[in-house]
Amino acid sequence: MNERGAAQRKASVRDVRRANRALLLRHLLFSGETSRASLGEETSLSPATVTTLVGELIAEGTVVERGQSDSPGGRPRTLLAVNPEAAVVFGADVGENRVSVQAFDLTMRRLASREYQFAGRRIAPAHVTKLVDEYVTSMRAELGPRGDGSERRVLGLGLGVPGIVEHPESAAGAPDPAVEPIVHAQVVGWETETFAPLARRLGFPVLIDNGAKTTTQAESWFGSAKGVEHGVVVFIGDGAGAGIITNGRLYRGSSSSAGEWGHTKISLDGVRCRCGSQGCVETFVGASAVLERWRGRDEAWRGRESTGVDELFAAYRNGEESARSALHGLVDHLGLALANLVNLYNPQQVVVAGWFGDRIVSEFLADLRAAVRRYSLPQPGAEVVVERSTLGPEIAALGAATLPLDHFIEHGWGL
Repeated sequence: MNERGAAQRKASVRDVRRANRALLLRHLLFSGETSRASLGEETSLSPATVTTLVGELIAEGTVVERGQSDSPGGRPRTLLAVNPEAAVVFGADVGENRVSVQAFDLTMRRLASREYQFAGRRIAPAHVTKLVDEYVTSMRAELGPRGDGSERRVLGLGLGVPGIVEHPESAAGAPDPAVEPIVHAQVVGWETETFAPLARRLGFPVLIDNGAKTTTQAESWFGSAKGVEHGVVVFIGDGAGAGIITNGRLYRGSSSSAGEWGHTKISLDGVRCRCGSQGCVETFVGASAVLERWRGRDEAWRGRESTGVDELFAAYRNGEESARSALHGLVDHLGLALANLVNLYNPQQVVVAGWFGDRIVSEFLADLRAAVRRYSLPQPGAEVVVERSTLGPEIAALGAATLPLDHFIEHGWGL
């Protein structure tokens, strides 16, 4: 075998080993405690491969042994689990009027959080960089060292942002810490922005993606869409976005802009959207749009839409006709917009997330399901299940934190 052939074989063996390690670690993360024998049965890897890779994961501190359990043959099995203290991972999300930064352990248990409210739907990328740097620094000081006194290792930071995030030269358009992404978010005043200074200031990897996509990944890993092969997660606040799951993976499109559902059109002459077009989905289902249909344009609600929504739902429960009209119109238009996704993608499940989405389905889930069936084609409409997010309104930062965690699972500590 020549030198080139030997190098290719070595690379191939290394790739297979890395893929097997990722398979084991992903299974451990999502299933919790399990044994070596069960890992082999559930991943179809050989006992020798499982033993070797688990040994390496234990040696590097990523996995720990946790007591024993009974086995069918009567011989106790040693239980394995991801070591929560192996590393800290940070998630930050730029929302419609706030920046949220949270710290998680390696099992994605929330350890600390910070939040900054801003007004006017505008915040400069430089301000985001400064805030995230300050919050991460203060949370690291708050968390202190690990239980054994050693310094906490940081896996990285994931940043969820509005708009389209391009990942030039990255495989399949996925976030990669070696590739500087470009963010296009005209709705918050970002034309073509990068966050290159953030990684330099923090001193560890930063991965960036669209907030609806990070939310979809969190739902797929830990929430209502866990185990779903074909699904849609919609994120509704003042705006609206979607993430598409196909064959168990997040669908990105040719340049990672798939999922801009909020700017698809359901009217030719509707209200003008923040994107400059008319008739966009978010002008019918976003919080500000619904409030405006209820009481007309009211600048007092700007930046405090959640308070306006509280008042709207209170008025609805008190039987106010204008509130009933606004909310019934919302459900009808949202059902239509979701039915378009059902007809296009034939998902098993649609999960409704986001702070306003959560309010909608908490009150109108049955009505929304009926509207989706009404506007969908009979076969996909009968099959799909519309569900409420189980991760709650704080999902965005959790979703962002899955970016460095996912990269770690696939590539190890060489992130």
